[in-house]
Order: sequence, then C-alpha cells, then structure tokens
Amino acid sequence: MRPLNAFFRNGLIVLFGLLIILAVAQTGQAEYNNPSVTEKGTVAYWMDRGGMLSTYGNFPAAVQAYGKALNLDPQNAEAYFDTGLAQGEMGAYDQGLTSIDKAISLRPNEGRYHYGRAWLMMRSGRTEEAQAYFSKAAEMGSQDAANYIKRRASGQ
Repeated sequence: MRPLNAFFRNGLIVLFGLLIILAVAQTGQAEYNNPSVTEKGTVAYWMDRGGMLSTYGNFPAAVQAYGKALNLDPQNAEAYFDTGLAQGEMGAYDQGLTSIDKAISLRPNEGRYHYGRAWLMMRSGRTEEAQAYFSKAAEMGSQDAANYIKRRASGQ
C-alpha cells in the first residue's frame, strides 16, 4: 500500500505544479514599460514599443507597433523608416523599400534614410544600385555611409 500512496502523492504534486505553470502562462509576458514614455497609446509609446520589439527580433510585432504610430501620425517619417527596416529584416525587401521611400519623401534631406535604403538594397542583392544611395547618404552627412564607402574602397 505504501508505494501506491507515494505514487498518488507524487502525482498530485506534479499535477499541482502543472496547474501553477498553466496559471502563470495565462497571465502572459511581463509588459515592457519605458519610464520616459508615460502615456500608453501615443505615437511615442508605439515608436518605443516598435524599437524594443525590433531589438529583440520580433519584427512582425514591430511592424504592427509602427503601424499603430502611423495610424496616429500618418506623416511620421521615422515610423515609415523603422517599418522599412523591420520589413527588410523579415526579407520583405520590396515592402521595406516602399516604406523607406515614403520616409524619404517626407524628409528628403535625412542622410540616414538614404543609408537605410542602400543597406536594404544590398540585403536584397541589388549591390550595384545601392552604391549610388551609399554615396548620396555620405554626401548628406551619414557617417555610416562614409565608413561603408571607405571600407569598400580599402577592400575590407
């Protein structure tokens, strides 16, 4: 009789442990909160959330967050740019380029956007076409583009 009691007691312990795990799993992941972004649902909130999601590699969720920022502010060039980069990370290069082109149309003198476009073109295999955008970005003051051009010229 003793082994049977131990079996039931151990089984109950395992069952109780599984119930605790299921209860914790139902509560979801802890919510990230940036103390400098105090109001949820604002453009700043969705941009910050998109950046955090991109940092952790959850690009589909980042695109959704940036989309919510764009719903609130359809002229937000930074949201289009960040959307394009996230789309590029997912391999959706044409969509990414379209998003970055929208950012460039809103802020044509932002060298970082031209560098991002060149980088995305490189990732998509359009290496030669990308070189003109690297040059343009460097002319506009993008240090990243200037560094890329120097490394390429030196054969690195």
